[in-house]
Amino acid sequence: MTDTTKLTRQAVTKHLKVLLAARLVHAARAGRESRYALNPQPIEDAKCYLDLVSREWDAALGRLRAFVER
Repeated sequence: MTDTTKLTRQAVTKHLKVLLAARLVHAARAGRESRYALNPQPIEDAKCYLDLVSREWDAALGRLRAFVER
């Protein structure tokens, strides 16, 4: 494997620990190594929430526009 980034092993480990704490990845031990995999559910949950907020803002701005244009 070639090193195409300037991240140190310690920096990668630190970032993976943050992602693990946020439950965005999960880890499984494989001998001396830890294998990380994406957990897409928290991202999907955030997307659903943001979609809801977006629809609410669209509705509120539509009401504001209708009020202003009267």
